[in-house]
Amino acid sequence: METILLKGKAVPKFDHALVAFLGVPEVEAITDGSIRQFGIENGDGEVYRIVGAESEQVYDALIGRLRNLHYRIEPLGKSGFDKFRAVARMPPGL
Repeated sequence: METILLKGKAVPKFDHALVAFLGVPEVEAITDGSIRQFGIENGDGEVYRIVGAESEQVYDALIGRLRNLHYRIEPLGKSGFDKFRAVARMPPGL
């Protein structure tokens, strides 16, 4: 598991707590070992963070944690990024 912030995007004030809850270490760049990735949106509707998982099981567990926090997970269809599978949208009221 690994995560990066995207430069130039607004970072929500609760981001540090969210990363701690997910238990994902921050890195300089997502590696090839992350076979499944998803983005997390900020309050402006922009993806500000990318999370990578090394297996389907880890990916599913991370998505499940976000669902427990009432994030809406939107799977992505075929895109130019084969590993990028979904976007997690903030729950209302955050």
